[in-house]
Amino acid sequence: MLKSNNMEFELTPELTDEIIFAMEDQTGHFLFDSAESRCVDSRDSVSADDDERYYAIPLWDSVSGFRMMDRFVSQLRNPIAREELRVALSSGHGVFRKFKDILKDHVEIERLWFLFKEREMRNLVLEWYNGLRDFWGLDRIGAEPEETDDIVSQDFLFRPFTFDDGNSLEVLMAAIEQEIAADMPLELSGAISELWSRLRGNGAESESEHIMLAETGEREIVGAAISAPIPDGSFLSVQVTMVAVFPEYRGLGIGKELLARTISWWADKGYRWLLFTAPVVPRAFMPVLHRSGFTDKGHVSVLDLSETHWH
Repeated sequence: MLKSNNMEFELTPELTDEIIFAMEDQTGHFLFDSAESRCVDSRDSVSADDDERYYAIPLWDSVSGFRMMDRFVSQLRNPIAREELRVALSSGHGVFRKFKDILKDHVEIERLWFLFKEREMRNLVLEWYNGLRDFWGLDRIGAEPEETDDIVSQDFLFRPFTFDDGNSLEVLMAAIEQEIAADMPLELSGAISELWSRLRGNGAESESEHIMLAETGEREIVGAAISAPIPDGSFLSVQVTMVAVFPEYRGLGIGKELLARTISWWADKGYRWLLFTAPVVPRAFMPVLHRSGFTDKGHVSVLDLSETHWH
């Protein structure tokens, strides 16, 4: 209800929080009291003779909540959590409970959801407020610069490899090799595994090799980046032979942070060239390389000679 007496008010962060709380409270029908700068239940406090001071707050219902969850899932990069949440959204009943239960099993994804939801709700309130400012004849205002809640730095520790990490690193590498093997013939996956070992070459288990690890607060190793100087005359050149993250932890920026710390490590030591030589690079990781400053200098292509037209 937009009235012509222009009961203007300033939208503060605290007021935004109160409006969001009222939007999600399905037990009443709330209006915004511009004179008192607070939300009130229309059944309790609103006088028909004084309704020019009240504004309807943005509509929020179960359909709105479902659409927000669907938008979140569509932009989620973690393949395991994304598929589980998609199944929950298409289950037809108990959607909201199933959605919450799945998030509880993926703590990092749950935090991403809360951040996503808060941003979406605040933008919804801001758009509503700018509609009022249009009515008042005032300029629209933009969103406040977001204080990025860095889930990676808060929830994960990044540190160099130590001797005690050997078993955990082997488990991670074995899991990645199994993942590669699942997508290609056994002989080819074996060849790639051997190529991987040769790329590490003299750097493997040597002092020249640098391994950056990512671990959870429970000290579980969930990702690693392996790099080493290129031997035999390649002065000031380094090769990154692996950046790997367990599938259930992908899409959180862990691989990006591992790569960034690896780059900083070698830059601080005076190296100039960094080659990303991992034999298999997921397509989803290519934008990370490009944003980190890498440029494409060619690609690895595989030909299956068993195809009949080669015989």
